[in-house]
Amino acid sequence: MRDLCTILPRDVTGRMREGILAFDRSLRGFAARDALLTGVETRTSAPLRIIRGDDFTAPGHANVYPCGEGAGYAGGITSAAADGLHTAEKIIARYKPAGCEDAGIRLGR
Repeated sequence: MRDLCTILPRDVTGRMREGILAFDRSLRGFAARDALLTGVETRTSAPLRIIRGDDFTAPGHANVYPCGEGAGYAGGITSAAADGLHTAEKIIARYKPAGCEDAGIRLGR
């Protein structure tokens, strides 16, 4: 376990601290001394969309698969998860060995 102050810039951790304390005013205990942050996540959506083709890759970048909320293809955690599944299906289809029969396993839909 590492202190985020050793990883992220001081202005970022300071604002995180302010946000956590502000949220604690609405949900008492959120900023408890023994609370742990298990990941860094933003609650904002991307104000842009990274273009992707029918194969879900970014044009001109064959190995870049923009997906989810950060790329502008979802509006929340559930739709981001669904977009991730669809993107994974495209990646699997691309790299599936020739002659490999579909085992009937589907990631989504």
